[in-house]
Parts: sequence; structure tokens; C-alpha cells
Amino acid sequence: MKLHGSHRVQAPREQVWEALNHPDVLRRATPGCKRLTVNEQGGYDTELEVGVGAIKGRFNGKIEIKDRLPGSRYELVVSATGSTGFLNAEGIVDLIAEGDATRIKYTGHAEIGGPIAGVGQRIADSVAKRLVAQFFQTFEKIMLGESP
Repeated sequence: MKLHGSHRVQAPREQVWEALNHPDVLRRATPGCKRLTVNEQGGYDTELEVGVGAIKGRFNGKIEIKDRLPGSRYELVVSATGSTGFLNAEGIVDLIAEGDATRIKYTGHAEIGGPIAGVGQRIADSVAKRLVAQFFQTFEKIMLGESP
């Protein structure tokens, strides 16, 4: 499945960059995130609880950050496994200054497998879009100092 889009945050690019690299902000903004810790490689080890349709599960995974251009862009590589399947994803996050605001642009693709993939591509796509939207809504609230 392909993922792409953008979200505008009313904050300067440097502040958005800092928040996108802060484990506590990411943990709080990520739907279903139970744990997010920095690992030795500079990425994150994570535990997520998510569901697609009627299938819900807990996933343990790693998020690798590659080709980091501070204040501007990085590439994410995500892999997670659980009792209901697996997820592998890659994507690029770009930050674009727009006056006093920042546009977060993302593009990538994800592959799911196992029982969770049995719900069908349309449902999986819909859930992925909803989770991304929830992340950005919560992230923006955190950035603006509001309670998510």
C-alpha cells in the first residue's frame, strides 16, 4: 500500500524537526504506541497495539532513521511483528518552511502480512490513512502546547 500526503503545522521548521526527533513526542502522538525507546543505532524500539477491522494485536518493532538531513528530511524504515502478522514500511519525511508554519510532507509504502492482511486491501488502506491522520492531529496539539 502506498502512503503519501502532507500536514501543515503552525510552528517553525526547526521546532517541528526537534519534535519529530523527540521520543516522548512521537510516543504520545503515535496511535496505539505503548513503548518507544531510543536504540543503539539512533532509531527506536517500539511496541504498538493496533487493529485492522476485527483483528487486533500487539506488535514489537524497530524504526530506523536513515539519510538524516537535520531540519529538513529523513528516511524511515519500519519493521514490526506480532501474533496477528507483520508490517514492513519505508518512507521519506520532508519539512518545508511556509512562513511561520511548516509543511510535513511524507511519501512511502507499507506491506502487511499474516492474518491482519486477510481483512482486505481497502480496509487496510483506510485504517492506515486514519492512523496517519490521528498521528498528525495529536502531533499538532502537542506542538501547540494543547492537551491531546
